[in-house]
Amino acid sequence: MNRTQYDPQDDEPPSYDHAVQASLAPENIVHEYGKYQDASVDSFERGEMFTQAFRSQMDTFPHELVNQVTQHGLVHVLQLDAQIHGNHLFRHPKASLRCPPLRVNHPNQLIFWPQRPSPCPAEDWDITVQATHPYLSLSAYQPNKNTTDETVTHYFEMTVESSAPDVVLAIGLATQPYPLFRMVGWNKFSVGYHSDDGRKFCDDATGGQDYGPSWGVGDTVGCGYEPERGNIFFTLNGRMIDYAFVGLEKHHYFASVSADGPAQLRINYGQTPFMYTVGPTWAGTKI
Repeated sequence: MNRTQYDPQDDEPPSYDHAVQASLAPENIVHEYGKYQDASVDSFERGEMFTQAFRSQMDTFPHELVNQVTQHGLVHVLQLDAQIHGNHLFRHPKASLRCPPLRVNHPNQLIFWPQRPSPCPAEDWDITVQATHPYLSLSAYQPNKNTTDETVTHYFEMTVESSAPDVVLAIGLATQPYPLFRMVGWNKFSVGYHSDDGRKFCDDATGGQDYGPSWGVGDTVGCGYEPERGNIFFTLNGRMIDYAFVGLEKHHYFASVSADGPAQLRINYGQTPFMYTVGPTWAGTKI
């Protein structure tokens, strides 16, 4: 999907160590470009500047958020975090009062670019929204209990209710702070499954890897995370596609969804039944 330009003979920038993160086998091709080659070099450079500016804060343990989960339960606190987009440090470069980047209707209905002007330039409308609370191992939420032999599966789904033609969507996980003007999977400490080409991305500023089917309006896509094992999988319309990545380093991931244009999504963190059956390890029943 991404069209970032750099010499493939050179080392990748320090933020993009997907080959290490994902323990990629040599036969797993990382594409140089994506289907639409739609992310500008400027977007890549701003993402790299963001990563370097916030590198000391990235992926730090969120003590206050963990305490809230422990007190109230994970499913009861999880919701879309739209407020961070009002912070000038994280505001999208194309956002304004006349062109807000998103709107949240009800608790978990998300509308990207509800008032984007038309016609408009095609590039750099990428935007990511994260959940308010992190997906961690069971021991992180319950440090005083013996949970060394227990595992949990974090899981959430999004249903694509509508989107403008050729809009690319993504679902995945990312740490905080994250450059919210970049699709999930493109920057450091993030993983994503993208709709246009069905590719998977892990800290990947290039074109991703072949993974599953493409998807769009009417589909329900899910993301599962097993933190104790470092495994991530995705589902499509209630069926698991496959493990996308296994044995990843442990991070403080937040559920994340992205779009590069107008779209309406419904996010389900477990407040209503999932289309996919997670099973007894689902974190919503344990935390």
